[in-house]
Amino acid sequence: MLIPVVKQVWIVAPETKPRYPYGNCMYIESDSRAVIDLGAGARAFADVACDQVELALLSHFHFDHIHGDSLFPRSRLMAGEEERLTYSDEKEYISFHGYNLWESLMGLKRDAYGQVVPLAEDVLARPGFRHMPLGGTFHDQDVIDLGGISLTAVHLPGHTRGHYGFYLEKEGVLFSADMDLVPAGPWYSSNSADVDDLIRSAERIKAIAPRIIVPSHRRMQTENISGQLDTYIQVVLDRNQRLFDLLKTPRSLEELAQFQLVFPRQQNLYELFWEKMTIRNHLRYLIKYGLIQELPDGIYQRV
Repeated sequence: MLIPVVKQVWIVAPETKPRYPYGNCMYIESDSRAVIDLGAGARAFADVACDQVELALLSHFHFDHIHGDSLFPRSRLMAGEEERLTYSDEKEYISFHGYNLWESLMGLKRDAYGQVVPLAEDVLARPGFRHMPLGGTFHDQDVIDLGGISLTAVHLPGHTRGHYGFYLEKEGVLFSADMDLVPAGPWYSSNSADVDDLIRSAERIKAIAPRIIVPSHRRMQTENISGQLDTYIQVVLDRNQRLFDLLKTPRSLEELAQFQLVFPRQQNLYELFWEKMTIRNHLRYLIKYGLIQELPDGIYQRV
């Protein structure tokens, strides 16, 4: 389904809610046709002349943003330089997610690639590593000229190391990808995520002050964007405080995960893994700012 944003720019919205394995994408019909992200599902792209799209910009290397690449046979794929190797090197892919830490955190071997929900037929790929040849990469503040419309790549790390948004400055529209303003707060559970970067990325969006935000997993936002960003990041700050309070008593990561601060209704092993990875990222942040310390045998306590 195509939802108009401004002239020549549409949201490509999934038929169902834009939740994993789906996400909103963007279609730009300028002198050169382009799409941003590829995870809306094949049916969502039915009204787009996919074989005429020349450029596909990828916000980051998460499955729900890339699985529709086979729809665009003529498109040049571009992604952030920070994640370039993730598209071609399986070891980089494993490290990017933190799957190399699975056995130590979970105490068992991992036998699947994150397929935790049934996938419909319009999801044209399956989770796991696959080589996706890139036609180029972009960096922060690179301007991509499509002819009548230009957009700027905006590095917004925190969700992942190479997470990008795309700003159509003339139109005041920011495709913010997984800086998605959902009420539950950010997802920052991979090895490539960083709490400090996430907070700074929210501040950067506030400084840009877009008129419209198109997020991956929520409808288009036009009201109180700055306030929404504050509320979004407050979820992260509240978890920081909760962990700091819990560490009045020395505890291990395993013990901290029992409090289910991130996924209070865990439904599968992956949500337990992401719980532990999120807490691990918080612990990194608290250590960085000298608020806690790691003792021998993986025990953490307040300084």
